[in-house]
Amino acid sequence: MPLSTTLKNLATTAIAKFVGLPASLIILKQPNPEAIPIQFNPSEYKITDRSTYSERERTRKDDPVVSFGGNPMSTLTVRLYFNDDEPMSITSAVSAVSDILTGKTKDGMTKTIAKISSLTKIDGETHAPPNAAFIWGSTQFIGFVQNVSTAYTMFDKSGKPLRATVDLTMMGYTAVADERSSPLMSPDRTKAKTLTEDSSIFSIAEREYGDAREWRRIADANDIMNPLDIPVGKVLKVPSINE
Repeated sequence: MPLSTTLKNLATTAIAKFVGLPASLIILKQPNPEAIPIQFNPSEYKITDRSTYSERERTRKDDPVVSFGGNPMSTLTVRLYFNDDEPMSITSAVSAVSDILTGKTKDGMTKTIAKISSLTKIDGETHAPPNAAFIWGSTQFIGFVQNVSTAYTMFDKSGKPLRATVDLTMMGYTAVADERSSPLMSPDRTKAKTLTEDSSIFSIAEREYGDAREWRRIADANDIMNPLDIPVGKVLKVPSINE
């Protein structure tokens, strides 16, 4: 499934606004996207791409007919770490006690986690969970948050969480991969093919049109006079059969 133009434009504008940030989740909302900073850069993340197939039994045959069903959205899984357990000086300890006595508490970690969890909930304006993007350096994963699982691993004496790990799952698209994806391999789509040492304009025509004699169609589209004098590495436009 391709990344929709609307979502891609929204993500591009939002990401450009927060370029240079550490690892972040960006809530893609108009007109003011919001960045949720990740406290520590992840140690790893995993992007899973998959294809779906269906099987149909054939009469008096051992092997079934297998049909390609398409490419569902990719999945991003990443573990995020949060820590509010900071060493206290005497001054900060006195300040912390004062905050407790006056009802003021520092809960930056829990607020951040709550904001991440809110990405799984329906937005009152759009009636759907908000779109989001995970960005870290050149990595841009655009889609929506499917699952947030939080484990609190350390607490203070009052029971306030001090450390947590958040397992985040997103469904969507890797922006770079989406831009590089080729169109469907069919002769009714214009494509670009790179000439390799083991290919020729004739073999490309055979593969794309089912007829090596259609090489002239490719030659005309690329202003090629001599089909035997094409340098390896040249990118050839392969026009659709409708052009």
